[in-house]
Amino acid sequence: MAEEIKRTGSPKATDLKGEEFTLTVTLSEPPSKEWSRLFADPDPAETTPLCNPKRIGMMHQAIVFKSEEADVAAWVQHLDRWIARANRALAEQEVAEKKRKAEELRLQEEKQKRIQEVNERFKDL
Repeated sequence: MAEEIKRTGSPKATDLKGEEFTLTVTLSEPPSKEWSRLFADPDPAETTPLCNPKRIGMMHQAIVFKSEEADVAAWVQHLDRWIARANRALAEQEVAEKKRKAEELRLQEEKQKRIQEVNERFKDL
């Protein structure tokens, strides 16, 4: 199971244009493509016109977004929700994949057992 991704600190401003800051939030590890996809596709109830994953960028091990100073706390709350949701969704996918593989293996073993039984039954014909 993949390690959960977490925000490792406060957002850091890296640029300012007018009243809008460019901010970077560092993550505990680089996200996988699947995690990034899940992160970028939250439940619409978890977004606002202001705080929307379509307005962010992913850079290796960081999330980059633009915000006015008054909205930074709202952004961080949304980022934390999206991070937690992506972690949960990825964990659920991993569990489902393990179950699918276990079932596939069980069916393959059952098939081989059946073949052996038939071969044993007809070995003297």
